[in-house]
Amino acid sequence: MSILGDQVWYVALSFSAVQLASPGMAGVVLAVSALPRLVLLLFGGAIVDRYGPRRLMIGSDLARGAIALVTAAVALAQPSVALLVVVALAFGLADALFLPAAGSMLPRLLSPAQLTGGLALSGLTARLALTFGAPLGGLLLPIGGLPLACLVNAATFAVSVLALWSVRPAAATGRDATDGVPARSAAPGEQALAGGMASGNAAARVPIGAAVREGLRYLARHRLLRAVTLVGLLVNLGAVGPLNVGLALVAAERGWGAAGIGGMLAGFGIGSAAGNVLMMRWRPAGRLGLIVACCAVVQCGALFAIAIAPLPAWAFAATALGGLAGGPQAVLLNGLTHAYTADSHRGRVASINNLANLGITPLTMALMGFAAAQFGTVTAFAASAALILAAAALCLTIPTLRHAHLPPTTHRP
Repeated sequence: MSILGDQVWYVALSFSAVQLASPGMAGVVLAVSALPRLVLLLFGGAIVDRYGPRRLMIGSDLARGAIALVTAAVALAQPSVALLVVVALAFGLADALFLPAAGSMLPRLLSPAQLTGGLALSGLTARLALTFGAPLGGLLLPIGGLPLACLVNAATFAVSVLALWSVRPAAATGRDATDGVPARSAAPGEQALAGGMASGNAAARVPIGAAVREGLRYLARHRLLRAVTLVGLLVNLGAVGPLNVGLALVAAERGWGAAGIGGMLAGFGIGSAAGNVLMMRWRPAGRLGLIVACCAVVQCGALFAIAIAPLPAWAFAATALGGLAGGPQAVLLNGLTHAYTADSHRGRVASINNLANLGITPLTMALMGFAAAQFGTVTAFAASAALILAAAALCLTIPTLRHAHLPPTTHRP
């Protein structure tokens, strides 16, 4: 629901900026909305580890819902670019807490053996929210403009708060994780003891800045988490530019128009959803690096096939294949991150991963456009595919990752 509301808001934000000023101003406003999130994400992860994910997710949703209601009221009276900038900054601040909190919540709700299925379901619902959120925003704007979009956005945050209020995540155990032994949260019978341990740790609080530095050192020292983070970064570096900028370039060069872009995006969405559905049924436990490497090789080939596809149907098939391979890949990488991260560092590790994913997006899209202009679209796609191939090579050459495993599929009593 939060992702659905985010998509409605982004459409309303960009459309309103265009109406009030210019397309260039819309880009500025969207960039402004990302700045506080990127700058404060690492601090948000440290705060999550200190206070726990549930209360911060609820607080962030309540804050964003209140901001949306105030924006709707002000927009009815006097909409302005200044209003959009202020609201974009406020949403960015709230996101800096919500994203790492959400990234550390699943291991508190599921046993390690349930993570693969839980992550697959989470990925599927996120894909559905991304697919339907933007069109919903487009439908709402002609009817009620920015005020109506903000009201619907506030309603989605209210539903999210109710959902979060109904769950009781397991307490942190205080156990650490090693490269060979997954971490886990407390089982129901252990929660009282774990809660006491968490409270004791909270009493010896360190400054937020020191906590952030300690989180970076933790990730740098952990061989498996370090490898997983690097592989995920390379995959994102290789995929973000082609999927966000490259598809438009290919459609323009082939004369496929907006329908061609939409068809390729639909292919990727369908393939990604199918990959997540597959992972809800298939839950591999061992040699996960090999599986991730195979997915990366398929994704690499599919990405390059998009650039040379002579027909829209071929491009649709290529994007669908890329999405199908990307679904299991993301689930397994996220599953390893959750399984091997100590409870005490979940928020900080989640914030680092979010920063690696979100922070590179603008840079990667800019580099894709520059490379295509200088060397051609096919060459730019080939360079992006090479990064994903490098990620596959890391999966095969780093023993800790190649032999990585998840807990067996037994469920918590």
